[in-house]
Amino acid sequence: MVAQLLTNNQQENITRQQKRAQERRLRKAQKRLQKLAAKTNLPIAFDNNTVTAYGNFGLFEALKQVIGFTDMLQKHLTVKRHHNCTYSAAELLEIMIDCAALGLLRFSHMDALKHDPGYQNLKEIDKVADERTLRYLLSQLTLENIEQLRQVNDSILSLKADLDGPREVWLDFDDSVITVFGNQKGSEVGYNPRYHGRSSYKVKVGFISQTGELVNADLCGGKTASNGGFLDFLKETLSKLDPQKTVVKGIRIDRGFFDEKNFIYLEDNSLEYVCKAKLTSGMWKIIHYLNEQDTWEQLDGTYAVTEIRVPLPSWERARRIVFIRELQKPKEDSEQLCLDLETYEYQAIVTNMEDLTPEEVWHWYNKRCNIENKIDELKVGLGLDQTSQHEMQRNKAFMWVKIIAYNLLNWFRLALLPQEAARYEVPSLRRLVLNVPGNVVGHGRYRHVKLAPNDWLKEVVGIIKAKFQDFIQRRAWILVNSS
Repeated sequence: MVAQLLTNNQQENITRQQKRAQERRLRKAQKRLQKLAAKTNLPIAFDNNTVTAYGNFGLFEALKQVIGFTDMLQKHLTVKRHHNCTYSAAELLEIMIDCAALGLLRFSHMDALKHDPGYQNLKEIDKVADERTLRYLLSQLTLENIEQLRQVNDSILSLKADLDGPREVWLDFDDSVITVFGNQKGSEVGYNPRYHGRSSYKVKVGFISQTGELVNADLCGGKTASNGGFLDFLKETLSKLDPQKTVVKGIRIDRGFFDEKNFIYLEDNSLEYVCKAKLTSGMWKIIHYLNEQDTWEQLDGTYAVTEIRVPLPSWERARRIVFIRELQKPKEDSEQLCLDLETYEYQAIVTNMEDLTPEEVWHWYNKRCNIENKIDELKVGLGLDQTSQHEMQRNKAFMWVKIIAYNLLNWFRLALLPQEAARYEVPSLRRLVLNVPGNVVGHGRYRHVKLAPNDWLKEVVGIIKAKFQDFIQRRAWILVNSS
């Protein structure tokens, strides 16, 4: 052994006695290290058919069962499959949605469920389809099938509205750049704030602001402006909400959607709106006029607000415009002489709301910023920015799989989690509640899940189960009344 570890030079300069001494020391060192490693380098057996990486997935699956999610898929989807296929399209799509919900966002990661006997036990299935089968199904989805996925999403939100009862909501709209990698059909080189000159898609989204439900989304080329096709997107989004269940009071949009056509449509349909305005030359003339008139209402040492009702040169009507002025603090620079002059930054917000003060309009618009967090949650938690299917149609289909998974997770946390946990974003929801390793043991009605001791999780699961009984009662009432 020593001879193998020594170089030729070292072997020439060492005696046989020294070699034997080194061999004895080497054997002792090996035994000492083996003894240390033996404490944790235990024998491994691959025979546990109860273990799962997703010990609390059953809670999420129970919600899906109670709302009849599998029936929704089977009702809406008409994907043609060969007569001897092992899995139906609905079964494969449900596996993909489960994968998205559990954070298995790449197809190569989806095979993890093939080797998770606990997941298969909870789903009461013998095996999980290979990721190549899932990928092939996605490639076969047509534009008609994508529309059917949207109908599945509509059904989820409609049923949630039934259970929640009549409500009045505001909608928040925004768009976001999705940089693509590789050759993705339909991508274009447009505005990209992070990767300048890179091809991208644009995704438009519309959320219910109070609950975070994703009502509508669309994927288009990177050159599409924020306002490009927005009015049609808005009309489509509104058509998805049943006015008998969900009354849309108004919308909040940023400066990318600043267009009188949008305002006229909203005004003609008795919808309120709050829109950040572009500071065009016409807006600056108004700001200079307001400064001359000194109509600013000071809120504190930094901010002041005022308002005026005036038409811009290209507008047909006068509208209420709220202005916000922010005092800029001078930058401290010991090497440069600074004149003590007051400088300001300005914001403008166009609205048809009459019952709020200028300050309240400003604060109400600022609550719209939560949509940025929701878009980030979709990207980080559901992989919305992972568009690697080479064709825009496939990327759209995969986007809707992720959106359905998001709305199911969102319903799960709003309906069943305790109040402090209901604010968790999807990655935290998985890490703390769903993706907890455990064992699914027992048979039939004696099946149960064994988890490691965790006082916090034990309390949360107890609350979930208690709330679930109320959820079942409300769902049963809907079923009885609908029949």
